[in-house]
Amino acid sequence: MASIYELVTAQNLGEYWTELNENEQPLLGETLFPVQKQLGTDLSWIKGSSNQPVGIRLSSYDAKAIRRDMKGIEKLETEMPFFKESIYVDEKLRQQLNNFIDANKPQFVDLIMTKIFDRLSNLIKSTDVTLERMRMEALTTGTITLSSNGQSYTYDYEVPASQKITVSTSWSDPSADIIGDIQSYVDAMKAKGVKITRAVCNSTVLKAMNSNTAMKNAIYVFAGGTVNLTNDIVRNYIEAQTGVRFYAYDNVWVDESEVSHKYVPDNTVVFMPDGTLGYTNLGTTPEESDLLNDLNARVSIVNEGVAVTTSQMVDPVNVETKVSMVALPSFEEADKVVIVDTEVTSG
Repeated sequence: MASIYELVTAQNLGEYWTELNENEQPLLGETLFPVQKQLGTDLSWIKGSSNQPVGIRLSSYDAKAIRRDMKGIEKLETEMPFFKESIYVDEKLRQQLNNFIDANKPQFVDLIMTKIFDRLSNLIKSTDVTLERMRMEALTTGTITLSSNGQSYTYDYEVPASQKITVSTSWSDPSADIIGDIQSYVDAMKAKGVKITRAVCNSTVLKAMNSNTAMKNAIYVFAGGTVNLTNDIVRNYIEAQTGVRFYAYDNVWVDESEVSHKYVPDNTVVFMPDGTLGYTNLGTTPEESDLLNDLNARVSIVNEGVAVTTSQMVDPVNVETKVSMVALPSFEEADKVVIVDTEVTSG
């Protein structure tokens, strides 16, 4: 029967991961920043202008055309960060696997292999968490800050300062003019040629809206009597009044200190147009570039750019599984979002 070296391979783990996630729904950030493959580690993108078109100028016949400057068009370039971690097969599971291999009990070998691959797959899952964290941080703050293992990176996507707004009256205050605030953002972006149709927040914001006096009164009239506001009722009313559909995203991620963080912070709303906002760019890892044909290591590429590498360990006998990626979101539509803090901080 096959040994641990032949069972725990990058190809087998990659196939297991792909099959396991075949019907998984994409995370919100991936729908806004779809994955695309890049060669190398450098990343560049064009940050477009959201300005309204300017009328063309007159010219005399037979005259040379006047060159128009590409105002508001900017090329951004940076180097993508490198992520890498490894894990070994749990010693207890390794011993169990070897025992069942020696006893020639394939049904139990399959059972142990499922447990091993489930644990190894958590390392691949961590890349999904990191990608989503970067996408949503870019969306909700306009920047990404990374710091771990002695490395530190900061990326500024240059969302216009005028589109990072704090409300004048906290939305948790029942007297706040929430509809008026939203309409002002829609109108301001419309003047720049951008049609705002969507907003992303977490349930904290929607809960605050449920106690808003003006919306309660308006919905009460429409409903023809007493009504308790719910998230769905509030969202439908806002969309009817402003054309903006609110989406609640309450997923969380856990950092190295095992502290949970919301992908969309409390009291933050991001307003955006239809369509994608950028891309989740996956570059070429050293493992993909240098080890695909190496006899001493096995490499499999999953999720379009995440490298899974398995290497044989002789002393102690084991298999090291390494997961690495070179990745960074681009944010081509950074000029077309409005990031709003819905709470006024005192002091």
